[in-house]
Amino acid sequence: MSDGARDERLVSLVHDLRTPLTIVQGFADLLARRGVELSDEQRDEYASRIVAAAREMKTILDDERTQRLSGAS
Repeated sequence: MSDGARDERLVSLVHDLRTPLTIVQGFADLLARRGVELSDEQRDEYASRIVAAAREMKTILDDERTQRLSGAS
């Protein structure tokens, strides 16, 4: 893989990770700041969104690792 292609792939990977990371950060911050004010249902929903976003990030990173190990670009 050329340096240019590697740089493009890195930019794409960073872009793909920003959305789920923003979700994790936002809901975790909300739980930390206002957790006691929220209903049990709201806390459960926010925690579920954090878990789903974390899984999405893990999938993105696992896919990237698999591609690199297999030599795919």
